[in-house]
Amino acid sequence: MEEEKNTAAAVDWEETPNLKHRKRSRKKELAANAPRPAETAVSAADSAPTAEPDTASDTPEQPEPAEPAETPAAPETVGRDVPIPPQPADAPAEEAAPADVPEDTPEASAKSADPAEAEAEAAPAEPDDAPTEEESASVPDADDAPADENVSGDTPADEAKGTPADDIDPDDTPEEKARAATISRTAQLSISQIMAGLEENIPDVPAEENAAPAPDADDTADEDDEPDDTIPQKLSRAGFGMIKWLLLVIIFVLIIAGAGVAWLYRSATPDMLPTIKATFDGQEISPTAYSWHVPVVGNLFKRTYAETLSSAPYVLDTPVSGASPDVVVTPSSYTATLTVTDADKNTLYDGGVTGFRSYLFEENGTYDAKLVVKVDGSSSDRDSSVTGTETWQFQFTVNIKPTMQLCTPSVQQGSVAAVRVGPTLSGEAPAIKTALQTPGFVQAANGWICYLPIPWNESTGNVTLTVTADGYTEDMTLSIRAASYTYKDYSKTSQMISPYIGESDAPAAVTKVLSTTDDSIEWAVGGFVQPFLDSFDTPLIYGMTEYAGRARSERSTNYGYGGRTATNVVIKPKKSNDSMIVPASGRVLLAEDLGGIYGNTVVIEHGAGLKSIFYGLGALNVKAGENVKQGQLLGVCSKTVVAEMRIGTVPINPLLVWRGQCDGLKNY
Repeated sequence: MEEEKNTAAAVDWEETPNLKHRKRSRKKELAANAPRPAETAVSAADSAPTAEPDTASDTPEQPEPAEPAETPAAPETVGRDVPIPPQPADAPAEEAAPADVPEDTPEASAKSADPAEAEAEAAPAEPDDAPTEEESASVPDADDAPADENVSGDTPADEAKGTPADDIDPDDTPEEKARAATISRTAQLSISQIMAGLEENIPDVPAEENAAPAPDADDTADEDDEPDDTIPQKLSRAGFGMIKWLLLVIIFVLIIAGAGVAWLYRSATPDMLPTIKATFDGQEISPTAYSWHVPVVGNLFKRTYAETLSSAPYVLDTPVSGASPDVVVTPSSYTATLTVTDADKNTLYDGGVTGFRSYLFEENGTYDAKLVVKVDGSSSDRDSSVTGTETWQFQFTVNIKPTMQLCTPSVQQGSVAAVRVGPTLSGEAPAIKTALQTPGFVQAANGWICYLPIPWNESTGNVTLTVTADGYTEDMTLSIRAASYTYKDYSKTSQMISPYIGESDAPAAVTKVLSTTDDSIEWAVGGFVQPFLDSFDTPLIYGMTEYAGRARSERSTNYGYGGRTATNVVIKPKKSNDSMIVPASGRVLLAEDLGGIYGNTVVIEHGAGLKSIFYGLGALNVKAGENVKQGQLLGVCSKTVVAEMRIGTVPINPLLVWRGQCDGLKNY
């Protein structure tokens, strides 16, 4: 029976060799099978180091071996028949530590001494089934064991080599060999039991540290059980997607718009700025600053060009010689304002350029001016007009010598001469000194004017005129030439023309208004016309001299003295009760019946002291103080009417005035 157990044990040992010890030499196998005392086996078991678990755990389940038989040759078969796998030369030796080795107690030694009990206790240590995945992972593979471990002999068999069994002669008796085999088997079983205990205490270690963990079944179930999205959730996601799409579209549009605005901005170049020209008193002035806004995107976005060209004002080279210099801005459609200050920084003018035309400087000196041209666009967002301002700051000197002009350098007797003076800085009327009688200067359209009536008997030749204005004085020379007058000789005075009203025969009522002078020149529009609509005769004209009782030798010469000379015109209409009209516009100073030879008398002031006087009207159609117009019905004439014109108190020839032959009155 014992032999059968040994045989079965030998077979089991041959079928499941320990891979860690397959490189053992034959000498070591013989030593292991040699019979040893029980205490030697126990001490070997106690001193057995911690080794790798038996490779039987890596093999499929093996049938539990029967009680080994005492077969001496079994151990030799294991060492000869099991192939030894090659081990790497540089594999590190793994020293097995005797961890968790059972203490060496008397009870353990006794158990080890009995082979049958040892075999019975060792049998349960053999795993019935293949080790689990965790145990296999925790136990190093036999192939992974370092080669030095088997070579160095740190195994139970190597330890057994140091026992007295090594001294046993191979020629020992079979009983001795069987006993040695039993001891060896007992030691191996003890080692297996110790290794099994160590395996139980090894913590679970994942088979592959780097392996990805398997998905949790619960997680998979949760994913599979997740419900589908609801309609609001789908709509919400769809709306969010639409919003993102719209944002992308908006960003794209903004990029395109930004690029377009940048291109338009670069296209708004300075050549788009307006060109403005400004002149003052005929002199062109240069701008000192500008600020223009060129539209890029209508009124929403504009490019600004602003620059200060000069910090000092522009100085005009030529002094201003007129009291009212002109300011011209081109184009005239722009809004232009002008500010003028004197040396004391007092503002003299602040307003539009158009209004400055009527401004008159009162004194000479240096003045500062600022001209601002402003261009305003419309309030429409699509307005593409350039807006902004341009500024001219300049300085000018007023050195005005009023212009003085003799309008009629030569004039005949009974006519009118005229002197014109330009605008004065002080605004005061100029003064004139002359031997001729004159009412003085009156304000004209552009300055001042003075009318000089020349009496019918004024001496011919040159007359000196001294004119003073704004401190400037100028002498002028007027040439007077003789007029051609007619005369008549009568044998007696009763034959003279009647009625006759001489220069000094004017009634008091008329003399009283002769000094009245209106500044407005009413004949500037329309001039003069004759006061009768139909034809008429003039039995006595201006400058005609009537002589009575002269000798026939004297009648061939018109001496001018010794007779009576008419200073007016006696008119006899061809139709009685013929209508009379106003020869020129004016103001009625006198309109009444003075009686006697004067009858109904009318005096009209035409301006500048020039008056029309009519005596002997049959009826009056105007009243004193009334403003009348040229051609208006004045009244009805009688058989004869005396028509007279005076400047101041000096009578002039009415026919020259009515016929437009008076050069001086053509100036106003």
